[in-house]
Amino acid sequence: MSSVNKLTSGRLLARSAIWNLAGMAAPVLVALVAIPLLIEGMGKERFGLLAIIWMGVGYFSLFDLGLGRALTKLVSERLGRNEQSELGPLIWTAFILLALLGLIGASVLIVLSPLLVTGLLQVPEVLHDEAIAAFRILAVGVPIVIITAGLVGILEAHQRFRVIAQIRIPLGVLTFAGPLLTLQFSPSIAWATTVLLISRLLAMLAYYWTASHVREELRKPRQIDRSQVKPLLSFGGWLTVTNIVGPLMTYMDRFFIGAKLGLSAVTYYVTPYEILARMQMLPQAIMGVMFPAMATAHGGDAQRLNVLYTNGSKVLYWAVLPVLAGTFLLGPEALSIWLGEEFRNASTPVVHWLAAGWMINVLAQPAFAVLQAAGRPDLTAKTHLAEFVPYLGVLWWLAGAYGIAGVAAAWMLRVVADTLILNVLVAWKLPILRRQAARTLFVVLTTLAMFAVLWLLELLLFRLAALLVLAVMAAWILWPIVHKVLQGRLADRSFNT
Repeated sequence: MSSVNKLTSGRLLARSAIWNLAGMAAPVLVALVAIPLLIEGMGKERFGLLAIIWMGVGYFSLFDLGLGRALTKLVSERLGRNEQSELGPLIWTAFILLALLGLIGASVLIVLSPLLVTGLLQVPEVLHDEAIAAFRILAVGVPIVIITAGLVGILEAHQRFRVIAQIRIPLGVLTFAGPLLTLQFSPSIAWATTVLLISRLLAMLAYYWTASHVREELRKPRQIDRSQVKPLLSFGGWLTVTNIVGPLMTYMDRFFIGAKLGLSAVTYYVTPYEILARMQMLPQAIMGVMFPAMATAHGGDAQRLNVLYTNGSKVLYWAVLPVLAGTFLLGPEALSIWLGEEFRNASTPVVHWLAAGWMINVLAQPAFAVLQAAGRPDLTAKTHLAEFVPYLGVLWWLAGAYGIAGVAAAWMLRVVADTLILNVLVAWKLPILRRQAARTLFVVLTTLAMFAVLWLLELLLFRLAALLVLAVMAAWILWPIVHKVLQGRLADRSFNT
């Protein structure tokens, strides 16, 4: 079996997606228990600050110049073409650059910590010292997280998602359980951040040990290879723009809320946001597996790429629809049971806007991934740049006019624009995928219309009936694809959808 066939086979991708999902699911269960306890023990202002620190851990990709994603893409391509002789120089050049960038990022964050606390976030004066200490502790973790991303990228290129999950599960659990443990002796954000740092360091060491058994080149340090710098930076340069502007737009909402409405409002917004974001673990699990597979197929088998993209898009949409529709329809009752009537009254509009927005976002993810897998990260970056200023204007206006509900609405409007633009770009630049891109544009419009109808349903009985109908439809549409996976023929080019 060729490298392309081996690394893109249906059964392998299905197993990888299941393991990837498992690695993301365990922390959610801990979060459901830990978040109410953290809010109660820390207070809303400290918890709002902790939420921003969690965000900071995810935003460390700002400092890697896109090299982590570039490494995944370039390793996947070389595996697909059976060109593995240059992997050693490529890998070590990437890691040397990642380490240098991590040190620069840590230094910048240490210097800017006081400004973030006293200026941008408007943290209450009583929390200034511990907040600055927390951000400086967080800064130490920048090189750790960046290097870890490169190690994970190597494992992903080899479809070793089982190993990734076995490390990711305890790491994800500690993200929520760690602050809960430190809360037993101190509510300080600094202690909670220290535990997060220690858990990230242990994870990095575990990833290195496993990756070095997959690629023996990791055990033999090399000097930087100048010939490898250009392909890494040329791909990673545009990814850097995406890594800056994309997450900035994703997380700018809570900064706007903190600045205009206070940290307590951040809690009312960020709590449903984080839960809905965690529900994205299924599309993230699927796309995390599909990106290296599409990068492998792009260079050697265009028809395989078409089949993977078409089926991946279909599975993604119908697997997620019942989950997000259920959140949209039953979110108010869930909020009331979980966090009480105060949270229900404040956060229900946020749940509605965000659930619909995340559903549209599902339709953007395959387009986003395939453009990068095809070596066009510039297109995703330019899309985000074009969206940035209009989004900030709409966000500022709606936040002032409608509070956190307006912020959620602004986020959804940006997601809709992003999804439409990316799918138009796929149709333009990848003709073999044009038919699926056109279908996706139609599905965006029908999905918006569907959620508008669901919003009109007030009686619980009607909402339950609508959810049942959607779940049955999803099962009926997904079964043929699942059946093909079980037979090991998902990636077969004769499988038409």
